[in-house]
Amino acid sequence: AYFSCRSAISEPLFMDRKSVLFSRDPRQLPEWVCYDSLIRKTTKKGDTISMMTNVTPIDPSWLGTLADGSQLLMLGDPINIPQPMYDADKDAVLCSVSTKYGDQGWILPPLQIEMKKVLQESGSKQNLGIMQDDPYRWFLRNLLEGKVLSEVKNVSTMLNDDPAIITRRKPLSKVGLIVSALSNADIDSKDGLIKYWAEKDDKFLFRQLKSWIKKDKISDFKKLWIDTVKKRIKEHEY
Repeated sequence: AYFSCRSAISEPLFMDRKSVLFSRDPRQLPEWVCYDSLIRKTTKKGDTISMMTNVTPIDPSWLGTLADGSQLLMLGDPINIPQPMYDADKDAVLCSVSTKYGDQGWILPPLQIEMKKVLQESGSKQNLGIMQDDPYRWFLRNLLEGKVLSEVKNVSTMLNDDPAIITRRKPLSKVGLIVSALSNADIDSKDGLIKYWAEKDDKFLFRQLKSWIKKDKISDFKKLWIDTVKKRIKEHEY
């Protein structure tokens, strides 16, 4: 038998034996299902049970996305694993949050949502697990790891430090300077960076990035960076 995600339905829900999903072995039944409607059915013993119709198995990892905006979906605090990431399709830094579903608070796989959105909705909440400058730190790390701009995908070979130190919060001045530059300009996305180049300052970040480059690679990096900025500005204008 199954249980409903709504507390208003407290009785067990059964699957018709004629269903292609039915099995006498509970281990063979899908853990999560959805159904179209409930019908009342009388058993041979005279008991009345609720039978689900048009039963479909579902993957619980779908629910976080499908139930977005539903009162049944409860989003908790950010968690460290999996770690934040830059999503190229959404052009945003995402973080994972603990996720529950239904009146019973069933635990779902973590949902990934925009880190900046999490910070905005949390307000002044303490001990959140992420800090106000983390969207900029993770964006910068992914930028230097070559995951934001295709033109600089191999720039890591020119660096004198691992970009991972940016999110480890090591007290390095070169980290603080470049994170502050992004934070002050409120840039944590590729589109935001290109727009800033095109509309305000086409030299933005270059001065701060020079301290990240190996001395024998500065000339190569400068040419690569200037060419990248020019190309992206031209694309932005058209």
